Amino acid sequence: MFFDQQIALLNKQVNSKEMAFQMLTDEFLKNQCVTEEYFENVVKRETIFPTGLMINGIGVAIPHTDSQYVKKSQIGFLSLATPLPFIEMGTSDKEIPVSLIFMLALKEPHEQLQMLQNLIEMFQKKGVLEKLKAIQQVEDYFHILRQYGLQ
Repeated sequence: MFFDQQIALLNKQVNSKEMAFQMLTDEFLKNQCVTEEYFENVVKRETIFPTGLMINGIGVAIPHTDSQYVKKSQIGFLSLATPLPFIEMGTSDKEIPVSLIFMLALKEPHEQLQMLQNLIEMFQKKGVLEKLKAIQQVEDYFHILRQYGLQ
């Protein structure tokens, strides 16, 4: 359900968080998952509540916004050729280099907490983030998700 549109962009060269968010939002829009206001609200929320996480030496971000901007639940994945600076979750100014972005578009508010917990649990498993960073094929991404029970 959360991955059925198969939104996964691999090894992209991106110059800013906003550009990364726009790439994923464009995929969400193409698949009619979000409203036109989704992008600006993800950017706004990321400024107030940063989502960067450093896990086992690899930076991950989980940008998202309120469910009112979502038509159907979906998660988009973007791996970056060059890490981007994100503010670390729970801080207002500590930058970390992020290589992996999981953007959440969740229709039901209760889905958000559960999905965040599921993703973080998967990230903490030994070797998962390294595998996600190394993938060259979209199929490999979905194989990893299935392996950890997310798809």
